[in-house]
Amino acid sequence: MFILESVNSFYEGVKKTALVLFLLILLVTVSLTVGPAGIDLNLLNGLPFLQQPVDHAMASEIVTWLLLPRTLMALLCGAALGAAGVLIQGATRNPFASPATLGVNSGAMLAVVLGTVLLPELTDQYPVVVAFAGAALTTLLVFRLATAISDSPVNLVLIGMAITLSLGALSAGILMFFENRLEGLYTWGAGNLAQFNYQAINSSWPIFTLMILFATLLARRLDLIELGREQAESLGVNVRRTVGLSLVIALLLSATVVSQVGMISFIGLIAPHIARGLGYRSAWKRLLAASLTGALLLLGADVLARTIPFLMSEAHYSIPAGAMTTVVGAPFMIFLLSQRKRISNLARAPGETGIRALFQVSPAKVLWVLLSLMLVAFYFSLFSGLDQSWIDLRWPRVLTAAFAGAALAVSGLVLQTLMRNPLASPDVSGLTTTGVLFVVLGSVMMPGLERLDLLMLSMLGSGFALLVLMALSRMTGFNPQLFALAGLCLSAVSATLISVVMVLGSNQSSEVLVWLSGSTYAASRELVYLLSFGVLILIPMFMLMWRKLDILQLGAFWPSLLGIKVKASVYLLMLLVALLSATSVATVGGISFIGLMAPHICRVSGMSSHRHLIPATAMTGALLLVLSDWLSRSLMAPFEIPSGLLVSGAGGVYFILLLLSGKYVQSR
Repeated sequence: MFILESVNSFYEGVKKTALVLFLLILLVTVSLTVGPAGIDLNLLNGLPFLQQPVDHAMASEIVTWLLLPRTLMALLCGAALGAAGVLIQGATRNPFASPATLGVNSGAMLAVVLGTVLLPELTDQYPVVVAFAGAALTTLLVFRLATAISDSPVNLVLIGMAITLSLGALSAGILMFFENRLEGLYTWGAGNLAQFNYQAINSSWPIFTLMILFATLLARRLDLIELGREQAESLGVNVRRTVGLSLVIALLLSATVVSQVGMISFIGLIAPHIARGLGYRSAWKRLLAASLTGALLLLGADVLARTIPFLMSEAHYSIPAGAMTTVVGAPFMIFLLSQRKRISNLARAPGETGIRALFQVSPAKVLWVLLSLMLVAFYFSLFSGLDQSWIDLRWPRVLTAAFAGAALAVSGLVLQTLMRNPLASPDVSGLTTTGVLFVVLGSVMMPGLERLDLLMLSMLGSGFALLVLMALSRMTGFNPQLFALAGLCLSAVSATLISVVMVLGSNQSSEVLVWLSGSTYAASRELVYLLSFGVLILIPMFMLMWRKLDILQLGAFWPSLLGIKVKASVYLLMLLVALLSATSVATVGGISFIGLMAPHICRVSGMSSHRHLIPATAMTGALLLVLSDWLSRSLMAPFEIPSGLLVSGAGGVYFILLLLSGKYVQSR
């Protein structure tokens, strides 16, 4: 009976492997007939879609020097990322871990970008070494911070994705500041598989092959580690050494991929799950299956990235393959979060979540202090070093920053109250980024839209994101960590789709890029009037509902007992949040983390009633963004850093410190 079961299992494994290989061969064939950069290539005679005779000498050159190296690079990088994903998930015993979600890729990319600016000769000669150094430092930082907080696998990924956002903001700022010296790195950063010779392949395949072979030698020990640390050590496994070697191999694989083709996200997350879903339980089988699956996924993404522009009659554009993998990978991660059986051992839903106060101060004193600080910030931002003629140009910008900061801050406060989740905010939850996506789509597809049109598009995007997150929250038991993780995934999808839209609408991409980063540079009097009108109507509406907000933060039972219609109140407040955050997005673009930081700063002073929290949070948000706008103009004068990038970098650090400090608390 045992022999029969073994034969059947082997037969099933052979069938699944044969299917993956068949699909891989089919995709390779298709890849060699889909030309990049607008080349309409029909290599096979007699096909129904053959339009005209093809010069076979030219076709042979195209296949040899463009399509074949690109296809081989996709296969190699996909296999490397699939293997890296298995190693990282096995070493951390975390199904959410991957080179993308732990900040490995973003650390490697930042190292390459910095190396290109500071040490161009070294980076050009040894790109893998530079990328590996960045990936290793980032991974070490992620694990140190996560270990200091708790052993929760979800916290590990939260830290990784927060660092990814901060490093991504820093990389974007460097790319914008050194635009001439880093020409082409923006497309490369999104994962560009275009190859024009075999140099990258010849330098990469020995590393990939050697590392995957080394990984198979660790497979048996990784199987034992899955049983638990104590059990593995009792069976003679040096857990510390095995985990360290597995992570080093995964880092080398990921860093090599980043150094050659840029950021390829989520292949390392999806491929191991598909391999496990195909029935491969042992680590060495998963390693090989994930390598094949990763190669299949990345090549398929690249073929799709080349096909979409051709179908849209925009064949002279090229969508980075890394963008396509994120579009597929982030929804896949959200799907994993929706599976309660998968997440039940990762995080339990808290009974109550909040921010612990550092000290108790009279709310009136806090409000007066905030008002005084805001007036001082206004004074320096408006009058420092300028005469009257320049002040007339600057005041719309300062007021725009103040109103936008207040809008984002109050939106974050209300979201945190309704979700009973201090990790919720318009930006961390994906509302801002999705609103930006809808605005970019409208701006590129229909140039010349008015601000009111942008406001409507932004509201639609924020509302759509809100519906997705609320549905997912119900599935995951309203767990705050998983809510934040889902929001970060939604932000990743939206940010990637924005990159795709910018590639297809490159005529407007330079203007859109600055706006995406979050800037008050283009502020005008009309913009101030529009923004102030929305903010001065919506924030007082929240003030009128402060008693309901105080009661709603107690949960569902007590508000119902006190006669409050919970669902109707929540839906109304959510609608107002979408309107308020959309108003900010339509005027200043993508500003991150203001909605997360401002409510916390007010709560640590001991405020609990929304009668005080709403005005205090509004002033804090205004103060933060006005100061960020002032710093963005002053730090590298006469050059200017988009204030959104400055806030994103600082906000990512704050997000980590929030988890690290223990001020974010859960009681069960």
